[in-house]
Amino acid sequence: MMQHEQHSSADESMLPSSADSIHALIRFLQVVYHRKIYVVSAVVVASLLGGLYYTTATPIYQATSQLLILSTGPDILSPTLTAESSRQALIPTYERLFTTQEVLEGAIESLLQGPAENRIDFASAPRHRWANILRGNLSAQAIRRTNVIEISYKSRSPGAAEAVVGAVVQSYLEFMERSHKDVSTEIVQILDRERLEIEGRLSTKQEEILDVQRRLRDLGLSGNQNVVHPAVQRVIRLNETLLKVQQDRLQLEASLWAIRTAIRDGNDLRQHLTAIEPLIGRELTMSVMGLNSKDMETRAQIERRLMEDQTRLESLQQHYGRAHPKVIELMQQIQAGRQYLMNYQEMVNQRLAGLSDGRLGPMLLARVEEQLSNLREHEERLDLQYEQAESEAVMLNDRMAEMKMIEHDLARMRNLHDTLLNRIANIDIGHSRSDVRVAVVSEPKASDRPVSPKLPLVAMLCLVGGLGIGLALVYVIDVLDDRFRSPEELQQQLGAPVLAMIRELATPATAGLQAIQVHVSPESVESEAFRTLRTTLAFSGSDLERIAITSTEPSDGKTTVLANLAVSYAHSGKRTLVIDADLRRPGMTKLFEMRSNGGLSEILRGDSPIDAMCRPRVLPSGIAHLDVMPCGPKPSNPAELLSGPRLADVLAWAEANYDQVLIDCPPILAAADAAIIGRLTEGLIVVIQPEKNHRRLVLRAIAGMSSMGVGLIGIVANRIRHESGGGYFGYGGYGYGYGYGYRDGYGQPADEARIDQDRFASGETDWSDEEDSDVPPGAPHPRNAA
Repeated sequence: MMQHEQHSSADESMLPSSADSIHALIRFLQVVYHRKIYVVSAVVVASLLGGLYYTTATPIYQATSQLLILSTGPDILSPTLTAESSRQALIPTYERLFTTQEVLEGAIESLLQGPAENRIDFASAPRHRWANILRGNLSAQAIRRTNVIEISYKSRSPGAAEAVVGAVVQSYLEFMERSHKDVSTEIVQILDRERLEIEGRLSTKQEEILDVQRRLRDLGLSGNQNVVHPAVQRVIRLNETLLKVQQDRLQLEASLWAIRTAIRDGNDLRQHLTAIEPLIGRELTMSVMGLNSKDMETRAQIERRLMEDQTRLESLQQHYGRAHPKVIELMQQIQAGRQYLMNYQEMVNQRLAGLSDGRLGPMLLARVEEQLSNLREHEERLDLQYEQAESEAVMLNDRMAEMKMIEHDLARMRNLHDTLLNRIANIDIGHSRSDVRVAVVSEPKASDRPVSPKLPLVAMLCLVGGLGIGLALVYVIDVLDDRFRSPEELQQQLGAPVLAMIRELATPATAGLQAIQVHVSPESVESEAFRTLRTTLAFSGSDLERIAITSTEPSDGKTTVLANLAVSYAHSGKRTLVIDADLRRPGMTKLFEMRSNGGLSEILRGDSPIDAMCRPRVLPSGIAHLDVMPCGPKPSNPAELLSGPRLADVLAWAEANYDQVLIDCPPILAAADAAIIGRLTEGLIVVIQPEKNHRRLVLRAIAGMSSMGVGLIGIVANRIRHESGGGYFGYGGYGYGYGYGYRDGYGQPADEARIDQDRFASGETDWSDEEDSDVPPGAPHPRNAA
């Protein structure tokens, strides 16, 4: 649901921009329609230039030829994508070769040997520029997804075009064959130099590995991974022997401590003889008991003989009886042996029993200490030998690693040497054969008709160029024309509604009631515009009893619009009061011919009650329900008078006594009086001449009013021409001749008004030295006015 709302919000946010774009496009099309003369003129001029070019341009002919590029290398039959991509990647290189200097020079040399008409394109150029001319007219392009390259050349003569293409193709073929052979020979030489270098490095490595083998005293065992080097074996054996000696030493030390403890505690020491027998040896044990080795050997022989006699006795008893002489003799021998053994054991026991602890203890200690001393000396010698053997083994390992690295480098160099030999052999075998084959698919052929200029192309370019230039010209003129072009644009940019569009008025008089269009011709179309303005204000939804009317610049016709609107209100039966608040250039006072009467300036300067001062200064206009409060004597400080509190009292008195109050204000850009008066009314109506007023000035004036808090009721577009030829979108010139300055004159002729407008646009606002004119502001001039 949230995503749907987000999409909806995005779509809604895009609607204004889309609408603006469509509106801008429609407006531009309207501009093009009204300024179509520029577009038509541009198309006509472009067509004339195109026709001139087509009739005077030199016809250009083109000859083409096609070449097939085939790869005959070892990967020609390879279906892999890499091989195909490699072959396709070379096609652009073959294209560029056609425009190389060497190929073009070869073609030029061939053309020099032919007839002169084949060199028509070079006739007026020096020799050193021929290659550039040939390159500029020559084109080589591969046909997509093929190995075919199309060569084309443009020339003023079809025969010359064919000759040039043929010469370029022949030069290209010769260049491909020559360059391939040269490259093959160069590759062989480079590879042979590398081979010799590798062979030298191989000899060096072989000498290094022999030297390492001699230092290692290699017995040929390094290649066998299952055989351990003798030096390593010696370390292992020494380590095992050292461990065994250390174990024996520890046992002897433990036995020595036990014997000393037994002697100290007075225990029987004979039990320790059996425990230390494996450590000190059987002979040392027997010597402690007073026995020797011969006794031991005799006892062992008797035991063996006894076992043999026992076996023989068992065998004889199976065949003879117990009384047989042999059986009796053998039994006697067995009995004698047994008796000897029993006597020998009793002798040993007697000797052991005869040994006292006083004699056995020192004897055992001496034997054990002697044996322990021998073991310690043996352990030290073994430890020294082990350290030496270990150092030799470590050095051996480093040298073995060095030898393996040298062997690895030697194997790599041998492989590289074999690869170079194979590569050289292959190039030597096939160096005369090209890996690329170039075949001419189509012979050079020139077109029957010129390829340039082409009538359809020239016509299309003229049409497109003319339209483009015409539209660009219309756009530039439209940008430079700083005027409002339509009521919609006026309303969109100013942000205010267009209340009415007043046509250019033509009244028979310049002052008095005869100068007011609604009074002179109330049924005319021009008068209807003011009644429409009155109706629009009545149905605007606001209570607009006090309305101030102004303009952005002088001579926009604000006084005329206000006078006609006031008469329109009077005709509707409303009691209407017109106040001339333009204390600088009182055009309304001049229009109603009330210059000699008192007016608003006296009321604002006085201090009497408002009602007492207003009633005698409000004069009838001569039209029912319409009264006028003239300006009165021109003050020296109009802005200060209007800023005082009495103006609000005057407007309040007018609102209490009249149904409709209309105030004539100075132009916005001329003074700040309009803003002062506008803040005291329900709103401000701005009169604009679209044909005369500059857009930036109008926007600045409206923005100034908005910044000062003055409410804008709407816009009245004045002096709209009936015909649309004078200005597009129905706006035409007007020419009221409204001059404005800071003096007590009341208007000027149209020519002087234009001068004043120029002075106003340039920033000059002090017009106090101008003389009065008899032409009232806002009154229409004769038809010859601007």
